[in-house]
Amino acid sequence: MSRIATVRDDISAKEIRKAIKSTSDGIFRLRLMIVEKLVAEPNLSLQKVAKALIVNRETVTKCLQLFNEGGIEALKPKQAGRKEGNPKYDDSIFQKLIETLKSQETPWSVYQMQNHIRHTYNIEIPESTIYYRLSKMGYSKKANNDYKKSKIA
Repeated sequence: MSRIATVRDDISAKEIRKAIKSTSDGIFRLRLMIVEKLVAEPNLSLQKVAKALIVNRETVTKCLQLFNEGGIEALKPKQAGRKEGNPKYDDSIFQKLIETLKSQETPWSVYQMQNHIRHTYNIEIPESTIYYRLSKMGYSKKANNDYKKSKIA
């Protein structure tokens, strides 16, 4: 029984085997092996390829789709995580925030600190970052009188 899906024919099985030998990435290698089997044996069904390589038929279908759309490069795993990384904030912002907190009569909530930073420096800093940075400076994560009782007096 022949498969319904078609495989692009501009990349040979030999080229795919060369790519398999040149990589140490397990996921990329498996994807290449799936596609190599489909290219080398045009009459092999997707189910038989899945059984031969001990993967789901859906995995075979996904690899075939990626290969047909973008060739060998499309089979490489994508980088996980945020591309832009975590933003860097100037330490002086938090030091001046501590000075402001010390000069106040009543304690501030983190929300109030966030608003103060927004209005003073015109930047948006997440509450979790404010918690983190203040705790690194020796303050508790609680937005209470703790800011006045801190180690850094």
